[in-house]
Amino acid sequence: MRNTRYIIPFCIFYAVIFLLHFQFEPGQNFFLIKSYLLNILMAISAILLLGYGVAKKRSNLYEIYFLTVVIKLGVYVTFFYPQLKLDGIVLKEEFFVFFIPYLVGLISEIFLLIRRFR
Repeated sequence: MRNTRYIIPFCIFYAVIFLLHFQFEPGQNFFLIKSYLLNILMAISAILLLGYGVAKKRSNLYEIYFLTVVIKLGVYVTFFYPQLKLDGIVLKEEFFVFFIPYLVGLISEIFLLIRRFR
């Protein structure tokens, strides 16, 4: 229940970022929606894992955080990179389709840790 106060504002913030991003990348509908959905699910999972680690006063939070970063990069390499590389070139617009939601998730996780340790 304690994570709810972080997850609900995070989802609202994520939705606003998605709508803004959608305005600038209207041609990337499928990838954009897929990217945001996968990233929000991974970010919520990471927030829950980090929240659990904080609640249990674990000293290995950096390992949990690092694991979530590795998993997210693995998802990018597995699901996005092959589809974006089909034409032989990954344009910066295509790269940002994954990177912006990924960055929002990472910043949110850091924000959670800072808020929890105050």
